[in-house]
Amino acid sequence: MNVLKSTTALCCAAGLLLTALLTACGGGDQGRDPILGVPAATVASVAVTPATASVVIGASQQFNATATYSDGSTQVVTTASAWTSATPATASVVAATGLATGVAAGSVQISAAFGGKSGSANLSVTVPVTLSSIAVTPAAPAILVAGSQQFVATGTYSDGTVAVIAAPTWSSGTPAVASISASGMATGMLVGTSFITATNAGKTGNALLTVAAVLPLPPPVVLPPLVNTINLGGAASFAVLAGTSITNNSGGLTLVTGDVGSPSQTVDPVQTAGWANYKSGAILALALADLQVAITDANGRACTVSSAAGIDLGGKILPPGVYCYAGAITMTGTFIMDGPGLYIFRTASTLNTSANAIVAVANGASASEVFWIPTGPTTLGANGAFLGAILGQSAAITVGDNTTLLKGRVLTAAAVTLKNNVIVK
Repeated sequence: MNVLKSTTALCCAAGLLLTALLTACGGGDQGRDPILGVPAATVASVAVTPATASVVIGASQQFNATATYSDGSTQVVTTASAWTSATPATASVVAATGLATGVAAGSVQISAAFGGKSGSANLSVTVPVTLSSIAVTPAAPAILVAGSQQFVATGTYSDGTVAVIAAPTWSSGTPAVASISASGMATGMLVGTSFITATNAGKTGNALLTVAAVLPLPPPVVLPPLVNTINLGGAASFAVLAGTSITNNSGGLTLVTGDVGSPSQTVDPVQTAGWANYKSGAILALALADLQVAITDANGRACTVSSAAGIDLGGKILPPGVYCYAGAITMTGTFIMDGPGLYIFRTASTLNTSANAIVAVANGASASEVFWIPTGPTTLGANGAFLGAILGQSAAITVGDNTTLLKGRVLTAAAVTLKNNVIVK
């Protein structure tokens, strides 16, 4: 028993001594470290990230708060902060988490308070851009049974912009008359008519396709009086012309409607009846000479648009004009030329299209008035549909596997490579 009392007394004495020691060192004061006795770190500032953000009405943005202390240390205090919105009618914020939601168009400050300090960020709330309508072109084409027609869906949006819709859902009102592929290529099945419909984001657009046994003669297209086309001279009858060589794949089929000319040909392209293949002689020499004259003429035309950069024409709709680019002309997707007139596309670099790229004309534009003048090589991707005459001064032209040029030409002083193509001049 005496031992237990002695032990208890000893512990009490040690406790009193420790208390006195801590008090002497400052451990009994608030705001001081209880062990070291130095002032405890305090919150120096609060930062909110991201500093600026943007959401559409109805969408949310998570903000985070980070506290910086007087000793230089930092700590994420998002869920320990009190969050407020300067204008709740523009954007609300969850007070305990910092999750802000757009309510109405405008700009608002989102703030976080912690440890007597606060920080804020700017949130812009915008109206979402929606699809207003869809137009399908051509609007009323006619094809033969087993013939095909490429359709293009163009969207008009709530902000006034117009662009080609990349992947609408296509359907045929009368599949027995005309089928339609996922890419918008219709095929005539039986004589009759069918509405071709494109659907996207709850909107639809239609075109009426006529499938006939015999097509009526189209009305003549009257070009504006100021159009001064590029004269191809002796090269006008050629669909394929190469100053050095034509490489055509063996075992496949390339079908050309128009004259073919080159001094060296690995496999002669198959031609429709009535056209010739020139491998030497005065007609070939004249065609190559007149090609250079035509290129000089095209390069001398005043530019409607002039850019020190290149351009991707995919998704664009352009009116007639002379378009000049120092960089490469590329194409991903669908490009539409809209309205009658002369179209010249010049580049000091290369001309390239991606696989499945489509060049189309609308509202009276004619492929016979479209000229591509690249300084560098031309490469057309596989399974595409191209329009217009490619005039190469001294660079090669490569046409991708299964790509068609219906109303188009490939003419160059250099080499041409073909593979399973259909080319109609």
